[in-house]
Amino acid sequence: MLENLFHTLENSDLAVWVKASPSIFAYTSVLTAHAIGLAIVIGCSTVVALRLLGKAKSIPLTALESLYGYIYFGFCINLISGILLFIPEATSQAKMIAFQAKMILIVAGMIVGQLLRVRYFRDTASVNAGVVTPVGRKLAFTSLAIWYLALIVGRLTGYPDLVNSWFGL
Repeated sequence: MLENLFHTLENSDLAVWVKASPSIFAYTSVLTAHAIGLAIVIGCSTVVALRLLGKAKSIPLTALESLYGYIYFGFCINLISGILLFIPEATSQAKMIAFQAKMILIVAGMIVGQLLRVRYFRDTASVNAGVVTPVGRKLAFTSLAIWYLALIVGRLTGYPDLVNSWFGL
């Protein structure tokens, strides 16, 4: 059932345009948008996490929550561009262990970011006092680990044979 859906996606006009069009607005622009969205999400998440871990103490904790709007904006860019990059190779990507791991890590990264927002930034007394709670520190470290693993694993999707050989596939 999914294979039929993936095959249909791969043969759609949109997939053919993204993969085969000589236009700069096709694959090149989609990939560029994906890189920009990635930089926004990981960059802003890194700023939040590093500040909560004690770096850049001159940045007020109260200012960090405003970065979530940028994180969501970057995520939307990545969602749209990611779908556009996925559909021309849907069947092979969906079967790739690195792609599956990347998707899991992205979901986990967004969940941890939301947990940080709800469990730390909603504690206005701590935030206003400039106190980072143990929960805030743990979630910040987890956020860094997840996002940088997602970045690495995402890059490994470009080497499916190598990655599959690691898992005996």
